[in-house]
Formats: sequence, C-alpha cells, structure tokens
Amino acid sequence: MKLSGKFLIILALINVLCSPFSYTQQNINGSFAFKGNNRTYILHVPASYNGLTGVPLVLNLHGYGSTAGQQQLYSMFDVIADTANFLIVYPNAVNSVWDTVWVNSPIDDVGFLSALIDTISKNYKIDSLRIYSVGLSMGGFMTYRLGSELSQKIAAIASVAGPVILPIL
Repeated sequence: MKLSGKFLIILALINVLCSPFSYTQQNINGSFAFKGNNRTYILHVPASYNGLTGVPLVLNLHGYGSTAGQQQLYSMFDVIADTANFLIVYPNAVNSVWDTVWVNSPIDDVGFLSALIDTISKNYKIDSLRIYSVGLSMGGFMTYRLGSELSQKIAAIASVAGPVILPIL
C-alpha cells in the first residue's frame, strides 16, 4: 500500500500534537499565590525530559538584590540540565531578599519553596529522592536553611559564596 505525501505529513502532525510525551526544551514562567504574595519562578525543562521517568529537580536561588532571570543567565545551569536531564527552577524572592534567618517571617520562603517543589512535582515526573538546592550569596544562606528545615524533601545542598548563618544550626 502506497501512502501519499500529504497523508504522511498529516499523520506526523497528529503524532506530534497529540503525544503527551512530546517535549522540547523550554523555559516556563510560572507563578502562584502564597501567603498573600504572588510568587514567581522560571522552570527550565530540558528537551530530553520525556515525562515517563522521574528526573532530579534542582532549586537555584539568586543572591540579594538579584532575580531568577539574572541567576539563570549568571549560573548557566540550563546547559548542565540539558546535558544531565534534570529540571531546574529559579524562584524569585519577595523584593529580591530571602528570609534567611527570620523563622516567623510573614513571607515564609521555606514554605514557599516547599510549595514550589510540590507544585512542580504535581506537573512533572520528579524523582523525590533527588531534589537539590543550590544558591549564590544570600541564596546560599537560604539553601543552608532549606537543608536544615526541608531535609525531608531536599537530598543535598550547595552554597556558593554564602556562609552558614549560626541561628539555623
């Protein structure tokens, strides 16, 4: 049986458009309300993500006065995520400041970052044993806090130019 070229093109388009496992590398600007603030983030999904196998998730936290977009450009983790097949999320702090030591802060960045992990895990197949956090400067301070307060969710942390703050130990 010989198939026409038009039929093959239509069949290929249907396959691409209807397949739930058809992904391309993309950056998703997301947001959700958390404790009275509209919290935003950038999620980078590598082209190799297929939705079938759980992949690691890495939180990449910006420094004081910076933004998620700046951290994304500065750290260049998207290239690593594309090669190693993991999702990476760049969250924004409220007013570019993480609540690194204020345990009862109304901002509650620990709660926000925990909710962000849950939100991404609902929409993507994440390996819950391979969730990590890395942060630069004040983002590093926040990463230490996450390692302390979210140890049930985060497997490992790395702080760059952000020393540990004693009250969180």
